[in-house]
Amino acid sequence: MISWGARKQEESRSGKGFLGNPLAKGAESKDVFSVNIAALWNSPDVCLLEEHPALQDWLRGREEFVGHVIFRTSGSSGVEKWVALSKNAMEWSAARVIEHLTINGSDLCGVALPLIHVGGFGQVLRAYLAGSPALIFPKKWSAQEFGLWVQSQGVTLTSLVPAQVRDLVEERIRAPRSLRSVIVGGGALDSELVKKARLLGWPIELSYGMTETSSQVAIGDQLLLYPGWQARIQNGCLALKGGGLFSSLITHENGTFCARDPKVDGWFCTQDHVTLTNGSLTILGRADRRVKVLGELVDLEALENYWCEKTGGEVAIVTSPHPRRGVGLFLFLEGQEDSVEEINQALPGPERVMAWKVLPELPRSALGKVDRGRLAAQFLAENH
Repeated sequence: MISWGARKQEESRSGKGFLGNPLAKGAESKDVFSVNIAALWNSPDVCLLEEHPALQDWLRGREEFVGHVIFRTSGSSGVEKWVALSKNAMEWSAARVIEHLTINGSDLCGVALPLIHVGGFGQVLRAYLAGSPALIFPKKWSAQEFGLWVQSQGVTLTSLVPAQVRDLVEERIRAPRSLRSVIVGGGALDSELVKKARLLGWPIELSYGMTETSSQVAIGDQLLLYPGWQARIQNGCLALKGGGLFSSLITHENGTFCARDPKVDGWFCTQDHVTLTNGSLTILGRADRRVKVLGELVDLEALENYWCEKTGGEVAIVTSPHPRRGVGLFLFLEGQEDSVEEINQALPGPERVMAWKVLPELPRSALGKVDRGRLAAQFLAENH
């Protein structure tokens, strides 16, 4: 019988490459799962983890993407965007995490993040390179079910996003004794939540990274850079240099695909405002979430936090060019709109939203983040 992995290797020689979510096939079995990642990793073809026939056609025959994995990434503009990571870059990044966590064959990696996301894929890759088995959480996310699964399987390593940690804390799920490390990334995690999670036994390790860096670049409560990464402040934002950086960004707009490499002399300038002290990062916020309204700089992240506190629910602000204000602010929120006008009038003029819309639930990405790209696209569709 030809295994899925062998079949895919046969197909890859035809030049079709990998399309879809190959790692998920047979993920309930550690043996089949290892065949899947081995087949994918040993193929020279480009691997597009999420089905997108138009992008697959565009990628076919492009030599610059041989030996690359293509990840979709989020954005606030509504423009489709992917990051091309070479397998060499991903192995370079994985090696640093493997060394930090001392991953070996006695570990069992439990994967509860989407495999089409660099966070989930990175867990599988690290396990494969370290000779450690990996298992996929087989159910829809549930804090209680996840806790029981980790305990029953004897999982020793996992990675989560802040929303998942919050669920574990709110449901007071205690960590199984087998677990020795939980890497948390994909967003900010407040210190009080970290404290509560650790009191429940969850061995939380904070991390900072992004799709463009293959995985984490800094780890621990002080967010210390992994060996091999260089960092500096450039144009007020964090710039990074290291072997784990992406090869190019692919965008899709108005029916056209475009690939570009924005690195300059090997340095990638992020959109994150940080302080950098002796190789330790403090994240202050996103530069691309600051806009000029009526000549004043408005921090959208801080403004959203303000609305969250006032309304007690999730909110998201999207922007649109405006002839008088420069940029118009538009609010999407969950729950009730009873006090929205009163809250809005109390804000300084530049921070006031021009309109708002209540939704039963804000759209979210596979990692639980509010999908501002979808909201921006919805706003454009309804107002143009």
